[in-house]
Amino acid sequence: MTQVWPALTAEIVIGIDSTYNFMNYIDPENPVPLVLAVDEPTTIIFSLKDDLITSGWTFQDRPFVVGADYSINFSSYSWLDNSVGDVAAPKTKFRLVFQCARLGVYEYSLMFVDSHGQKIGLDPKIENGGGQ
Repeated sequence: MTQVWPALTAEIVIGIDSTYNFMNYIDPENPVPLVLAVDEPTTIIFSLKDDLITSGWTFQDRPFVVGADYSINFSSYSWLDNSVGDVAAPKTKFRLVFQCARLGVYEYSLMFVDSHGQKIGLDPKIENGGGQ
């Protein structure tokens, strides 16, 4: 069976700015906060910025947890191949599908392991038509 992915894709490249804020570096020259607004089915791709990967960061075995969704809006994740240069970087990129089945603001956790082996959870938001 072939998985059908939504036509719309949103990419988030997670990095840390000079003041230690987690930001989306999809445009490396203009990083933006980790807030995602979606209003139609979307494949969401999360990856780590190359400098985090080369310093030893990865996602945890379960990289994404969403609260109060009950599998209505979010699919399970799948790992994607990733590398920095010619070096493979496992557990640094994954995707999931946002189904857009229910309006609201969803808090999710991105689960990392830093270069010291410490587990970190980050809780940005996904907004889906629920307003402020």
